[in-house]
Amino acid sequence: MASLPLVLINGTWTDQISIADRGLSYGDGVFETVKCLQGQLCLWSLHYSRLLDGLHRLGFPCDKRFARRISADLQQLCRRIANTDGVVKIIITRGEGGRGYQSPSPVKPSIIMMFSAAPQYPSSYIDKGIALFLCETRLGINPCLAGIKHLNRLEQVMARREWHAPYAEGVVRDVNDVIVEGTMSNLFVEYDGELLTPSLNEAGVAGTVRRWVIDYCVREGIAVREARLVLDDLLQADGLFMTNSLVGLWPVQQFCQRRYPVSSLSQRLRVALERAEHVSERVVSFVDTPMDHNN
Repeated sequence: MASLPLVLINGTWTDQISIADRGLSYGDGVFETVKCLQGQLCLWSLHYSRLLDGLHRLGFPCDKRFARRISADLQQLCRRIANTDGVVKIIITRGEGGRGYQSPSPVKPSIIMMFSAAPQYPSSYIDKGIALFLCETRLGINPCLAGIKHLNRLEQVMARREWHAPYAEGVVRDVNDVIVEGTMSNLFVEYDGELLTPSLNEAGVAGTVRRWVIDYCVREGIAVREARLVLDDLLQADGLFMTNSLVGLWPVQQFCQRRYPVSSLSQRLRVALERAEHVSERVVSFVDTPMDHNN
């Protein structure tokens, strides 16, 4: 395989894009970051669903022709990375446009596919848990964008600057001091036999592993619900863990001077998640499934 990263832009192997692309000027687009094991995209159906939701909410032209472009590019990338572990990042922007916020007409989206090596973290993060930092950066409230993985990530960039080792992740709140998520992950709280996760109706990113955990708990009869959480809820919790599509599940061992045990539930979920990640899915379903935000 060629040296990493591999970059495919609009069907061509290149690392160059127009300076007039609206993804650069305005963050006008969406992206997905997907774990790749032996050339297979883990939890692809969940990433696919969120990608469609983001495209529809931003008003992208999700017709069959666009679906075929995405399908063809993803198939081309997957053939190149067969039997390889790493990370696939899919970025879709509104394409080139002139100065100003008005969208170009017609829209000709840019489709960017990248494959790179997976990040490496200490194994202790999985077995013993992580130290979690409380960030001062607050997330703005915007229900129109809440949940999707749009390209405007400056709040996360600012929050990430706040912490360093020995912390492995930071938790962020919104402007009303409501707990939202981690800088790169979602948060789950174990409390009195129930699993809680922050509601993401006003801010934050609805992670694919977060969705998987909720669906798994519903199937297995484990009490789980979205809730409005504040700092005291975390400090009084029986346990905490974070989820992310690349790292899976990290228990939290320390947060704000409070120490937490690694619970049997978090380990059960981690093992089940690792099994699910190795289940082969149809890598490309854009053409076979209509690009409808209700899918």
